Amino acid sequence: MSDLEKLQNITHHYRQSLAAYEARTGHKPQSVDTVGSGEEKEKFARMDADMTAVELRAQNAALEARLSKIEKTPKFNARVPGARADRVESSDDYTNRYMSALLSGDQRELRAVTALANDSAGAGIPTDMERRIVERMYQMSAMRQLGVVNQVDSKRTITIESGLPTTTKTAESAADPGTGTAATLSFPTFGTQISVAYTKYVTPVKMSQEFLEDAIGSGGIGSGMDYVARKCAQSMALKHDEQFTMGDGTGDPQGIAFKALITQKITSASVAAITADNIIDTYHAVPVPYRTSPKFSWLLSDAVLKTVRKLKTTNGDFIFSPNNTGAGQMTVGLPATIYGVPYALSQWLPNDTNALGSGSAGVLAANDVLAAIGDFSYFEIFDRTGITSLIDPYSAALNGQTTLYMYSRTDSRVMQKEAFATLVTA
Repeated sequence: MSDLEKLQNITHHYRQSLAAYEARTGHKPQSVDTVGSGEEKEKFARMDADMTAVELRAQNAALEARLSKIEKTPKFNARVPGARADRVESSDDYTNRYMSALLSGDQRELRAVTALANDSAGAGIPTDMERRIVERMYQMSAMRQLGVVNQVDSKRTITIESGLPTTTKTAESAADPGTGTAATLSFPTFGTQISVAYTKYVTPVKMSQEFLEDAIGSGGIGSGMDYVARKCAQSMALKHDEQFTMGDGTGDPQGIAFKALITQKITSASVAAITADNIIDTYHAVPVPYRTSPKFSWLLSDAVLKTVRKLKTTNGDFIFSPNNTGAGQMTVGLPATIYGVPYALSQWLPNDTNALGSGSAGVLAANDVLAAIGDFSYFEIFDRTGITSLIDPYSAALNGQTTLYMYSRTDSRVMQKEAFATLVTA
């Protein structure tokens, strides 16, 4: 049975069960999480998990297909447009010496690599390893998939327009000098400046000498690099996503769900109290021009998704649909949508009424963001080109391990706040 057929079967059974619960109790479907029996709660939790698993499998299959094409490219030869394709980190000799230093912990070899890289901040990692890290960070990061990712080589200030230009009606003869009715022109101003100031992150990876010897010995240098890239990318993606979601923009990247950022808001008392009207109102809080973008999407937690799956409009139509055929259209298929809009899950948004997605304890405060929707082409991530490293063969030497420290720098900014709306706590 295909993933599509499985999702159709689960969805059909899910909605039949909701209808039976509503008929038996007279309560709205979303109340099953609070007043349903223990058996009903367990049943719906299991179906929620099954639907999420099928959807993630479908999304991962699409990502794997895209990444498999990228993997066929043997080298990631340039960090920025116009950079030299023959930079030293892309050479086989540099890669061999770098992995040799990692394997042996030989500081003389590491100093030689650093000198070759001509980088006082440390040894630049081989380009093939950097390519693998970047690819896997993209695969593991919801925000990198939603937003626009830029590779830049320095701090910079970006000037953006204040709004759209104004189009006015004019007579056809106005093109002739001195005749007709002249058009009244209105231009957007470019007075708003957004500064990109990188936040630096360090990612430590411990590797046993036995593993490195076995991995490199049996699979070659590529297998060793793949292991390091996978571990580093997973850790980097998790931390970066937290900042891209909840960061305050002062000392941190600017997070899309930072409570003081987006002014277009719809309120709900809690995750469990979200209504279909809340979802529809949040959707329509975004101006129409931004809703036509291919990057128009929801960002929400799994707990919010669980609530939304049970919501209906006044006509009895479910807000959640396992297909994207356009905003407001709900038919069966893949991928899933909420009110006809695709969504991405974030573990950093509030997951229930008593805790934040980041793990912070305490009751949710007013204006905590439960979900965000908007044109994510106006959410930009700025990665500082070049990931540097430091090899430490001493700290864990007693356990036969080498520690590799990876240093990355990134920032994020919301370029047009009016392109987004949020559903927040009251």
